[in-house]
Amino acid sequence: MKVCVDLGATNIKSSLIKDGKILRLTSTPTVTTNGLSGIVESLKASIDAFMQEGVRAVCISSAGKIDVATGKVVFATENLPGYTGFDIRTWVWETYRLPCVAVNDGLAALLGEIALTEEYRTKKTVMLTFGSGVGGAYAVNGVLKADESNDFAHFGHLPILENGEPCNCGKRGCAEQYLSGRGINRQAAELGIGKDRIFAEKAKGNERAQELFDKLKTYLIKTLKEIEKTSPFDICILGGGVVDGMGDTFEEFANCDGFDIRKAKAGNAAGMLGAEYLGRNLL
Repeated sequence: MKVCVDLGATNIKSSLIKDGKILRLTSTPTVTTNGLSGIVESLKASIDAFMQEGVRAVCISSAGKIDVATGKVVFATENLPGYTGFDIRTWVWETYRLPCVAVNDGLAALLGEIALTEEYRTKKTVMLTFGSGVGGAYAVNGVLKADESNDFAHFGHLPILENGEPCNCGKRGCAEQYLSGRGINRQAAELGIGKDRIFAEKAKGNERAQELFDKLKTYLIKTLKEIEKTSPFDICILGGGVVDGMGDTFEEFANCDGFDIRKAKAGNAAGMLGAEYLGRNLL
């Protein structure tokens, strides 16, 4: 059995997984007000919830640029203050004396989808996860491709609007500023639409919500066209909490000429399943 974790800026999901199947699942708020110490305390609480006899590894999916070879956080935005440089694998070993794999949450989510769908193992596949931020991943014939040629598939920080909103990565107009949950709620608030209400209001026929919905679809297309420049793909998978909240509006959102866009099957469990899938190969 493995304890598998998906660490985000808002919540840390954790689970007990055996043979690719989730036995139990929980969620812990991510405390970011105390910098790295708060994040680490939250991570420990999420792991401790499933620490029991028979656990032989910890597999972590995490926001930020993660060096899979070392388990270190190469870069994290201020959504996770102080997290850059954190050595996940060493911390897990020193705390639990268990082996660990760590991978970026976007990459883990795609691995989770690949584990569930054989077709994705024979295609060029890109994945975007819309949550607190925007995660990205790319695989060719089921093998992850994230290197300097595509900025390690950090697609959420591809600029899609010239002189757009400043991003906490230091650039302006990044996809994350428009397609993340936080970005969408900011834009919705400007139109007088309540938090996390955009898709429900669009479904009701709210004209302002429809206006924003159409903009979001345009931003998605812009993002996909930017991705194609470095990572040509056959299929795009969309996942994350924002996508889960789209309900019946997803089909309209995903209907973009020239792109084969599909909804993630693993839902919010994709990151944990992907981390476990990676751990299956490395441990």
